[in-house]
Amino acid sequence: MSWRIVFAFCILLLLPPQAVPQEARPAGKSVLLLIPEDTALPAMATLVASLRSSLWEAQGGPITLDVESLDLGWARGSAYTLALHTWYLAKYRERRPDALIAFRSDAIQLALQLRQDLWPDIPMIVLSEDERLWEQQPRLERVAGLWLRYDMRATAELALQLLPSTRRLALVNGSSSWERAQQEQMVRALQPLLAQRGLEFIDLSNLPLSELLERARTLPDDTTVLTFSFMTDTSGRPFVGREIARMFLAASNRPSFALHETVLGLGFVGGAFVSYAAVGQQLGMLTSRVLRGAQEEFLAPLKPAAVDTLTVDARALRRWDIPRERVPAGVRLAFDEPTLWERSRWWVLGALTLSGLQALVAGGLVAERRRRMRAQAELLERQRLEKLAEMEARRTLDQLAHVSRVAALGELAASLAHELNQPLTAILSNAQAARRLLNATPAEVDEMREALGDIISDGKRAGEVIHRMRVLLKRGEPRQELHSLNDLVCEVGRLLVNDMHLRGADLHLALDPSLPAVQGDGIQLQQVVLNLLINAMDAMADVPAGRRQVRVRTASPAPGQVELSVQDSGGGIEPSRLALIFEPFYSTKDQGLGMGLSISRSIVEAHGGRLQAESPPGQGALLRCVLPAAHTESSS
Repeated sequence: MSWRIVFAFCILLLLPPQAVPQEARPAGKSVLLLIPEDTALPAMATLVASLRSSLWEAQGGPITLDVESLDLGWARGSAYTLALHTWYLAKYRERRPDALIAFRSDAIQLALQLRQDLWPDIPMIVLSEDERLWEQQPRLERVAGLWLRYDMRATAELALQLLPSTRRLALVNGSSSWERAQQEQMVRALQPLLAQRGLEFIDLSNLPLSELLERARTLPDDTTVLTFSFMTDTSGRPFVGREIARMFLAASNRPSFALHETVLGLGFVGGAFVSYAAVGQQLGMLTSRVLRGAQEEFLAPLKPAAVDTLTVDARALRRWDIPRERVPAGVRLAFDEPTLWERSRWWVLGALTLSGLQALVAGGLVAERRRRMRAQAELLERQRLEKLAEMEARRTLDQLAHVSRVAALGELAASLAHELNQPLTAILSNAQAARRLLNATPAEVDEMREALGDIISDGKRAGEVIHRMRVLLKRGEPRQELHSLNDLVCEVGRLLVNDMHLRGADLHLALDPSLPAVQGDGIQLQQVVLNLLINAMDAMADVPAGRRQVRVRTASPAPGQVELSVQDSGGGIEPSRLALIFEPFYSTKDQGLGMGLSISRSIVEAHGGRLQAESPPGQGALLRCVLPAAHTESSS
């Protein structure tokens, strides 16, 4: 494939320009720009953008600008130059520009050859860093240009004014042929200054990048660094000068100066910075005049381009502790932002005052927080003690409730004895009858089976009475379980039915079949029912027999509530005593302890309910107990 490309290039070279017809050029002007480096480099990109903008503005509209990057900084040798020449001959043989622009001496030489071979009659505009370009023979024709000066002497003099203790000047530069040629000119310009000041010269050019960075870290204290460019090192690897500048500044232990405005702000102290935006603008204005047919620019020496300005970075001055008074008059001070104190003195004072007040407030808040933490700790301790006291009170309540149940069952001793005596007597009678039936001849099997069935039934009845007594007498930790209030009322009613019969009282139950369940301790809830029923029977002691009625009703007065009401037919409660009947040791009975209703209210409130007394006129006393219904989740 390579020999075919070379063969094609040779054929193109052998064809005379007249052999190929020229392509029809658009009505607008067209300019070809040859630059020595890649347009991605900051300096090249700035120059091209400024040139294009200047051309458009001067021409009053768009103009075609073709840009070719030659990469001469790192691609070296006559073979490469020949290949470029051959390539552009082929590329632009049918595309005639109205003007040719070239930047830098090495690119200018290639452009001159290309113009001679393709378009010897078009004007050429050059931007050269070598003012001796015009001295070459034969004299260039139809060429106008500008002289771009890299003023290392002015940069060194500025560095010595800012750092008068300097005894050594170090020069950093790359290894390309163009960089070495520029270094020769710069060193010649620096020689008088070095001799006049007695300065030592340190050459940091033509070094591998790693060695350059290593030496930058160990420079003597009285050294000032001058930098030019770094397109390649000794290995020939291409670099972006701006990125190498960042690495060098990060490694260097001494202040550094530069010549390119594209690195301003990276940390260089200053220098005679070349503005590539100004270069492009002046080059564009010159090209525009040539395109309009101006002849006075031709056959004249290169004019200096006024594009370099002595500039100092104010931030770098502060970094290297360089007094601002050393900056010469007329030097541009970049990034000269006033300090916070200079810019906002009163705001700073206000902020400090506000900060002081905030500190005081913060101190007060910290003290308040500590006080609250102590108070919270005291509160937690008090709550702990209250909880212990509540637990102790509950234990005491359980003990009192147990004593109350024992006392209540003691009052029911006669009734319980009668309740037990009936099934036991029946069991004895049926057992004697069964024995007689066994001794009969023949034995009465059917009657004996009936007697044994009665014995079993009466035994269960006696067992139930004993079970109910044991439940009420049982003592243990409260248990939260689901209970039917109707079932609790029925069990207590069965326990008291005989006592009520002995007292001549009738028990009437009106229980709601759809009553929701309640959650709590079954023994305690039964004790509440037992105390209310015994209290109702005691309240009817003075009522004639046959008129002693106890009505027990359960209902759900509101969603989430279960109500138990016990009403007697006694004389009722005086209104002045309604608030006292639940007080401990208050009793309307001569031999009463006054603890039953007090314990009942404590049990009800512990279950989240309330117990209250009423005295409807002429209807006896009414005790109403309201408990919360169990939640649906609990019920399920």
